[in-house]
Amino acid sequence: MNSNTYQKIFFVLVFLTLIVISFLIIKPFLTAVLTGIVFSYIFYPIYLRINRKITSKNISALIALILVILVITLPLFFMLNTISKEAYATYLLSRQKVLDVNLLGSECQPADKFSCKLINYFHDLTSDSKLKYYFDTTIKSVTTKITQSISHLLFTIPIFMLHMFIALFVMFFLFKDGKLLIKKVERLMPLKDEYRKHAFTKLNDMTYAVIYGSLIIAIIQGTLGGIGFVIFGLPAPFLWGIVMIFASLIPYIGSSIIWLPAALLLIFNGYLDMNTALIVKGILLISYGVLIVGTMDNILKPKIIGQRGGLHPVLVLLGVVGGLKFLGFIGIIVGPILLAMLVTFIKVYEEEKE
Repeated sequence: MNSNTYQKIFFVLVFLTLIVISFLIIKPFLTAVLTGIVFSYIFYPIYLRINRKITSKNISALIALILVILVITLPLFFMLNTISKEAYATYLLSRQKVLDVNLLGSECQPADKFSCKLINYFHDLTSDSKLKYYFDTTIKSVTTKITQSISHLLFTIPIFMLHMFIALFVMFFLFKDGKLLIKKVERLMPLKDEYRKHAFTKLNDMTYAVIYGSLIIAIIQGTLGGIGFVIFGLPAPFLWGIVMIFASLIPYIGSSIIWLPAALLLIFNGYLDMNTALIVKGILLISYGVLIVGTMDNILKPKIIGQRGGLHPVLVLLGVVGGLKFLGFIGIIVGPILLAMLVTFIKVYEEEKE
């Protein structure tokens, strides 16, 4: 082994060792760092607008950071307050219906109808004292776990504040020096100039498509679904609206997994009670879900993404679920973006190979 080869091997080993050690140092704050990177990408257009009027990068980044804090914290406080109240009310209502064995909220008459026979059979089956005790114990267990999780969250406030500070710190410097950092990373990539530029362009397009094409549309669909629950008088509209945001990321099914059963339940209750108003509400909710909530993909997505290539819905779903498990809440955004990066590099490899 000559001296030159020895130096290269030594350099590679030291370099890999430093990468591993650096990752272990950053690992406890990886979620905070990724949060700062993602939000700096989302709100970077705001920083650019401010920087056009205020030439100082430091002041522009600080103002953009303050706006981001206000945009995130104020709605988040309202959301947590409303969701906690609606979740508690939903829990009480569910527990009452389960223990009373009155899930549909109405008595079925006349008893000779097939639907009433089915409901009455269910009523007799679930009126057993042992089964009611099991339901009650299960609900209490779930409630206890939720309460313990909230208590644990209160004890982790100092850690949360530290992570928040790191995320904001990362955002500040990415607002200010993000373009320079991207150019340095681009120069370090061992690719030809044409493929290097193509890789970053494609990565930017896919990241844009994932964030604005999938997640923003999911938020719009969940919001519209919650509004539909308000219009048609269904309980806990804000809570179910949040659930529909996550459900909207499921390919081909989307938020219909929430609003369709709710509409069918309205129709069924109306049929049992001979209440035409409930049947009409259920039909209108289905129409609202199909025509307004369900068409957002076909109307908004092409306008938002345009000609930019998006990520396959299955990869978006896997990225959301896997990212949520691996990185927590921010993984909902980071997961699909990481898969988008993988797809981008595979395409660059295929093009270079050809």
